[in-house]
Amino acid sequence: MRKVVSWGFAAAMAVMAVSVVVDWRRGDGLDLTVAALLPVLLPYAAGELLRAYGREGAAARTDSASRWMTLPAAALLWAGLITGWRRGDGTQWIPLTAAVLMSLGAAVGLLKGLVERRVKQRAAAE
Repeated sequence: MRKVVSWGFAAAMAVMAVSVVVDWRRGDGLDLTVAALLPVLLPYAAGELLRAYGREGAAARTDSASRWMTLPAAALLWAGLITGWRRGDGTQWIPLTAAVLMSLGAAVGLLKGLVERRVKQRAAAE
């Protein structure tokens, strides 16, 4: 059952990626809110698919990629919000909340990584 769900999730993410490109090419504009989710969700979906087939090492690498893609995803969300504000659109509260939380999460993750690296360096020096 896990393989079926993983394939379904991966297929849904692939369809979402294709729909963003198709909408953009048709002239409907690039939906930056949906495009911002892709860098985080595509590696996550690939990791779940790999995990379903017992490839834990490869899944861990995709999880790492998904974590590092949080900052570019937040930047895409902010770009979409700022573009909307410049056009005179109102504030979209769900993307704004996501952008703020993703930016905070990316900052905390970066800080955590730097602290862990510093601790490892100090432990190795002793």
